[in-house]
Amino acid sequence: MIRFSNVILSLAATVSLIAGAGCSKKTAKATTVAAPVAEKPAASSTKTTAATTGEAAVTVDDPSAPPAGPIYFELDSSTLTADSRDVLATFAAWAVSKKPAIKIEGHTDEQGTDEYNLALGDRRARAVADYLIDLGVDATKIDTITYGETRPAADGNGEDDYAANRRGEVKTN
Repeated sequence: MIRFSNVILSLAATVSLIAGAGCSKKTAKATTVAAPVAEKPAASSTKTTAATTGEAAVTVDDPSAPPAGPIYFELDSSTLTADSRDVLATFAAWAVSKKPAIKIEGHTDEQGTDEYNLALGDRRARAVADYLIDLGVDATKIDTITYGETRPAADGNGEDDYAANRRGEVKTN
């Protein structure tokens, strides 16, 4: 049921993107995608281990969980990297046994329109969710949300800043 609704929502986002395609610059906003409501960030415990020094890791609020940090994506992509899949596989093994509630946030850099970035953030969050579900995590325990470019991890206009903002974040509570 969740996968079918994910497909429907993805199709709706795609139609919205096609309707608004054609301009890579920021334009006057006439959006039908509701902006997310700002919320207080959840406190999280972050373990620094060898796994967190790579390009991908998972942010969790449970100290027994695997290492913490974001899942990074390439420019204009929602495809998981091999490093991200490895980190998510470790997280999934833990999540299958612990059964936590999981929130997956999709984020983008500021390049592109607001509408495009919200849809890309959604695709990123869903890519992470779908992979976790494929690894056996209970789909009913997973919620996804897109923040697009509204919650940058790094301020600035350089490629390093953009790369830091192209991410998915997995949070437990």
